[in-house]
Amino acid sequence: MIENSRSINRAAIAVLAIGCVFILMPLVFVLVTATQTYGHFLREGFSLWPGTNLIENIRTVWEVTSLPQQLWNSLVVAVGVTLGKIFLAFTTSFAVVFFRARYGALVYAAILVSIMLPLDLMVITAYQVSANVALPVNAVANARGLWAAVFGQPLELKVSILDSYAGIILPLLSTGAGTLILVQFMRTLPVDLARAATMDGAGPLRFMWDVILPLSKRPMVALLIYFFIGAWGQFLWPLVAASTPDLHTAVVGLTRLDVGGEEEQIPNFPLRMTGAIVVSIVPLVMIAIFQRRIVSGLTYSDR
Repeated sequence: MIENSRSINRAAIAVLAIGCVFILMPLVFVLVTATQTYGHFLREGFSLWPGTNLIENIRTVWEVTSLPQQLWNSLVVAVGVTLGKIFLAFTTSFAVVFFRARYGALVYAAILVSIMLPLDLMVITAYQVSANVALPVNAVANARGLWAAVFGQPLELKVSILDSYAGIILPLLSTGAGTLILVQFMRTLPVDLARAATMDGAGPLRFMWDVILPLSKRPMVALLIYFFIGAWGQFLWPLVAASTPDLHTAVVGLTRLDVGGEEEQIPNFPLRMTGAIVVSIVPLVMIAIFQRRIVSGLTYSDR
């Protein structure tokens, strides 16, 4: 039993205060810098005192830079990645739990391995595949020289999905985190559900759509928000997969958010900090609105 103690309470409050300062200080630093003008930044450097140029910086970011288009790109990529991951996680989890396949455990293990192999570790391979998605077709057709024997030359198809929304979205779908969570949730459901649905004449698809999908609403909503925020903040792969500013996401665009500057010039940090605030609005609003859904969904709480 833990006894009430003022010293313990004070220590807990002190630790909490230190944690809040540690988390909030970078945010305060970003906000204060965003209120400065570029001229003031060049003269004074980084300052802890707020300025009065925040609205003007926001107007400049919105009207002069490519950030609005890049925000739209981020929205398209985040929605596409989220829906794709949710669809794959739900269907694969349903198959693993309710179908007794011979190699089901092996397939499930292979899916979970993808959690330990994020796309950042495979960026070179992913780039090679995205630059030519016909590589497997070429390999099969040219095996043992079959295509060359028939047509006189090897097959060399080339289909690139780089510099497109598909090229950014598809490689980001390869993760088993959602499958892991939904499999654990579906295993808590009564086994008699499948038997009752079969006795009522429901096939696998109807059972999945009418029974399992409504029951999986809470964890799927939590995963949807989690996947959306994760896709919104992706940096490395969108930077590699898109070579034109018109297809850059907002996070990538922040690294080049300058107005008429040269490469040797000191970056316009007030403008970049303003852009960071604008880019952060969408995930912050989602977290603020759906925080309880995230917690209740991942803990399977009824509240």
